[in-house]
Amino acid sequence: MSQTHFDALRDAITSLNAATASEVATKAIEEGIEPVDLITNGIRCGLDIMGEKFSNGDCFLPELMLAGRAADSAVSIIEPALLASGNDEEKLGKVVIATVKDDLHDIGKNIVALMLRSAGFDVVDLGCDKSKEEIFAAAEEHNADIVGLSTLMTTCMAVIPEFIQLLNDKGVRGNYKVLVGGAPLNPKFAEDAGCDGYAADASKCVDMAKQLMGIAA
Repeated sequence: MSQTHFDALRDAITSLNAATASEVATKAIEEGIEPVDLITNGIRCGLDIMGEKFSNGDCFLPELMLAGRAADSAVSIIEPALLASGNDEEKLGKVVIATVKDDLHDIGKNIVALMLRSAGFDVVDLGCDKSKEEIFAAAEEHNADIVGLSTLMTTCMAVIPEFIQLLNDKGVRGNYKVLVGGAPLNPKFAEDAGCDGYAADASKCVDMAKQLMGIAA
C-alpha cells in the first residue's frame, strides 16, 4: 500500500500537478504512512527524475519550477507530521543553510532543512541566491556549528571553494563544519574545495551532519 502512495506522489511531481501531489500527501498522512518515507521514496524520486530530464535537455526551467511547486505542495502537507514526530529534546547543533549566489533552486535545500529540523537540529534557512558574504554573516550571527551549501547549477559551484577561502581569510575556518550537496556536486569536488562533508540526499545529509557533530547516526 505504501508503494502505491510513493508512486502516486512521484507521478504527481513528474506530471507537474501540484493539486494531485497535495491530495496524495494528505491521504498518505491520514493513512499513517511515515512522513520521512513519503519524502525519500516519493518526492525525492519525482525530483530526481525531473532533474535528470533537465540535465538531458528533455525538459526546461519552467517545467522544473512547476515540478518544484508540486513538490512544495506535498511538503507543506507532510511537514507538520514530520516535525511532530521529530526530536523535542536538546538540539543537536545549529545549522545555517542556503542555496548559493545566482542559483534560485531551493526545493532540495528546503527538504534538507526540514529533515534536519525533524532530526533535532536548530536550522536557520537563508533561502536561495545567497552570496558567500551573506552566508558568512549569518553563520557568525547565529553562532552556527554547520554551514550547509546547496547548488543545482554547475555555473554556481565556484561559490563553495570561495566560501571556504573566505573562512580562511577571516581566520575562522575551524569554527564551522561545511556540508555541501546538490546535483552537480560529488565527494571529490567537496574534498578538493576543502569542505568537511558531502551528502547526495536529505537522509544522508542528516547522517553526515550528525557525524560532523560527533553524534552516532
